[in-house]
Amino acid sequence: MTYGPMLADAVGLLSSGEPERGLEGFRAAYPRVRTRLVAQREEFDGSLHHALLIKDGDGATISLSRCAERALPWPLRGVHRAGEHLLLRVNGVETPVARAIACLDFIWDESALADRLVADSLVREELEETREPLSDAALQEAMDAFRRARGLLTGEATRAWMERNRLSHRELEELVALEAAVAALRSRVAEGRVEDWFAEHGAQLDVARVARAVFVTEPAAVPDAAGFLDRVERAFADGGARPGEVFATVRRGDLDGETAERIFGAPPGTVAGPFPVEGGHLLVKVLAVEPAVLDATVRDLVERRIFSEWIEERRNAAKIEWFWGIAERTAGG
Repeated sequence: MTYGPMLADAVGLLSSGEPERGLEGFRAAYPRVRTRLVAQREEFDGSLHHALLIKDGDGATISLSRCAERALPWPLRGVHRAGEHLLLRVNGVETPVARAIACLDFIWDESALADRLVADSLVREELEETREPLSDAALQEAMDAFRRARGLLTGEATRAWMERNRLSHRELEELVALEAAVAALRSRVAEGRVEDWFAEHGAQLDVARVARAVFVTEPAAVPDAAGFLDRVERAFADGGARPGEVFATVRRGDLDGETAERIFGAPPGTVAGPFPVEGGHLLVKVLAVEPAVLDATVRDLVERRIFSEWIEERRNAAKIEWFWGIAERTAGG
């Protein structure tokens, strides 16, 4: 098949400025080929561009487009700007989408995902200036702790976890080193401040050991303490209470003010509630109340609280830019 005249006419069609109007005439002139006119509007400048797809009897396709001077050629349309691969920038520290996916591991932690992503950027900004390299011994210690925290107690379990998360050994080492660096930064931020914070806010970490259940409907009467566990067992059996762990340890600062006051003010052995919660009504039998003591566990909790406050201070002063698709949204203080 000779393409010369047909291609010349195709160029004329695309140059007309309104190729949709001339398409039927072009098809009538060349009935042996199948043609398709494709339009694309460029989000960058709103311009409309056309390409003509011509498929001959052999199944091959010719793609033809014409670009005016200073316009964007067809092959470059739809090409992503580098910024479109970013989700977030905080103080110039960029978070690509891939990095955001890595942060999903923390989605069930204390913060919402968006807050966690901002916090991660702020932490990396600090680490770029202050991070110290780990020794081989420190890296191995951090690796052992990382595996224990995730129940990866054998080499086989570790390899399966790496395969499931598509991590190479090098990438795993980088992840562990970053976690260790964050822990070291947290300790540096909290250094010299733990005792003062505990003296002022330590009551937030008081502990109540309780038995609890969420009843589907509000109990007509609060069960007596002696029969509480039997009542809960029957409610689990007949569907009157939502399945869940009965025995728990709660800290005062993790509860809303009224609930904390009633639970921590109740003598051990008494039942408190019901408290309206999502999905029903919570009843709690208080087993023991213990004031917080600045031991290793509480010290770690205090360091985390101080670190969270440090991040919040930095967040309030940060320039934060979110990238959603083609739109850039900026927020910050």
